[in-house]
Amino acid sequence: MNELLDQPVLFTIFGSTGDLTFRKLIPAFYNLEKRGLLGKNFKLLCIGRRAWTNEEYLKVVRPWVEKNSRFGFNEEIFQRLSSHIEYVKLEMTVLDDYKKLADYDRFENNQSSTVNIYYLAVAPSYFSIIADNLKNSGQLDRCAIHRVVLEKPFGEDLAHARSLNEVLCKAFGESNVYRIDHYLGKEMIQNIMTLRFANRVFEGIWNNRFIDNIQITASEIVGVENRGTYYDNAGALKDMVQNHLFQILSFIAMEKPSSLKAEDIRQRQSDVLENLRGLGSDEIKDNIVFGQYTASTDGSSLAYRQEENVASDSSTETFIALKLEVDSPRWKGVPFYIKTGKRLDERSTYVSIQFKPQATDLFVSQEPQQDLLIIKIQPDEGVYFRFNAKKPGTMNDISTVFMNFCQSCIYENRINTPEAYERLLLEAVKGDDTLFASWHQVELTWHYAESINLYRKKLALPIVDYAAGSDGPDASSELLKRDGREWIRNEITEESYTEN
Repeated sequence: MNELLDQPVLFTIFGSTGDLTFRKLIPAFYNLEKRGLLGKNFKLLCIGRRAWTNEEYLKVVRPWVEKNSRFGFNEEIFQRLSSHIEYVKLEMTVLDDYKKLADYDRFENNQSSTVNIYYLAVAPSYFSIIADNLKNSGQLDRCAIHRVVLEKPFGEDLAHARSLNEVLCKAFGESNVYRIDHYLGKEMIQNIMTLRFANRVFEGIWNNRFIDNIQITASEIVGVENRGTYYDNAGALKDMVQNHLFQILSFIAMEKPSSLKAEDIRQRQSDVLENLRGLGSDEIKDNIVFGQYTASTDGSSLAYRQEENVASDSSTETFIALKLEVDSPRWKGVPFYIKTGKRLDERSTYVSIQFKPQATDLFVSQEPQQDLLIIKIQPDEGVYFRFNAKKPGTMNDISTVFMNFCQSCIYENRINTPEAYERLLLEAVKGDDTLFASWHQVELTWHYAESINLYRKKLALPIVDYAAGSDGPDASSELLKRDGREWIRNEITEESYTEN
């Protein structure tokens, strides 16, 4: 891959003194340098409003690299990374300041071949300002290749998102707008297609003839931390469901793409998102639960309304559970359940595929358990498969057994797999937008988010309390109990099932 980064690359971060840059971006570039993927013609331009020198900026970022590099800290590697970094004081709202950028895209060879990438690690309110100023300052006329990478949330609502998209596409062109969703960079999200389409045992049963239900769970043990201002205006729906979890759903439910090219994969994802059902005005009241955490029973955690920068009378949801269906021949009749929340009792993101009961009269003394496949996304990565076997002995008793492939356990020390941001930054440099959301996907998910909020207000759907540290509100469990099902938890151990 080294040759991919041998061409001149000017990577500019707007918002280089923010939390995201310190925690994720700079450590990711350190890891890329460790892997030898930052060529001699790579420059990292860090834009900020503070009057820092280059040395002062490097002094600030150093402890973040020490803390967050997956390889551990090495002084030589950090010095190599430092040689790529230039800190530039620039006011994002001042057009004349953008003329400074012209001083940094000079390389030894012809600058017309330079790849310019602008990473907007700032609030959405600055997206159009930066795009307009880059265009009006003439910066986008200097070289042939310009790409922009956007952090979520992409806009504050659907109208704002459309306005932003129009500005960005006018400045850069649709093919050069990279809408980042770090979940798409996670190892097991990418592994979903391999699991489905490279294994006949799964491809043949990935449909409504064999699958009873699918659950997507993303639970967090933390609260809003220092993100109260943002989160109180977003909530779990916009923060998690609208982007991350709908994206996961589209990978799980999509039809086989004709190739692994970005346009083919994205089209299949969009087909799923276009055919989501269950969120209409007549259905939504029975298909959705909003929750907000209260103080923990032992007093160790504050209630959401007591968090910093959260309104004392806030009605923002910190938990959401919903039931959907995908209107297609493959999935007709199969419910998809989504659940996410903060201050829950486990930190875990996973997809559970529960298969239909096996109809048989051979085992009259006991019913076989339903087969279960769990795709574990974080913190552990891997695949768990539960099935039935004969219990050792002379009787034909059934024992529930499992296979548990822990990818992160096996490969972590051997190859230390790339973090999501590391992978996505590299893909942006390469010009591969497979792991980035298309505008059509963003527009569709914004449409659903706005529809949900519209009906929420119109129908006065309640927000129910749940104690911090619990597994969420009781109403969430009732949502599945009505269908004769229950939430599947990611607490699988050998002892749990071998004696069933």
